[in-house]
Amino acid sequence: MNISKIQTGADTVFHPEKQSEQKSDVKEEKTAPLQENPLEDQVSVSSIWHKVANDIDVRDATPREIIDLSSQLYEADAISYDDHLNLSFQPEVNLDSASESKPFSHEKKDYRAIWQSKEQSVIRTGGDRSQIEDTHRIQAILAYVDSLR
Repeated sequence: MNISKIQTGADTVFHPEKQSEQKSDVKEEKTAPLQENPLEDQVSVSSIWHKVANDIDVRDATPREIIDLSSQLYEADAISYDDHLNLSFQPEVNLDSASESKPFSHEKKDYRAIWQSKEQSVIRTGGDRSQIEDTHRIQAILAYVDSLR
């Protein structure tokens, strides 16, 4: 690919072999140096991510803690509604009556391992692309929370 023009506000033909001649012919314009945007070089983590990471260990959490994690992230607009639904659905918790739940709804589990297993199951059973992406995204959310601990 040959670049023959460089746009700098005026059309200028660039010839590498005549570069030294062009420098003497072109008047130098004083321009302000490019300033880098400091926000591009910094990673900002919303405080909600740190809060849930400090509150919940996703490798040792109860279903109710994962529901709470999902609700907090969704209410803070940190995750999508679909991710909130996937993450907060816990079959052992009866959401119709908060006071009545199955006894094992308070058992602690490794949710990173559970979602890795779900993804492998979706792949083995021939799940479609959206199912694989959903499980992968939930794993990424859990891994991120885990990484902030």
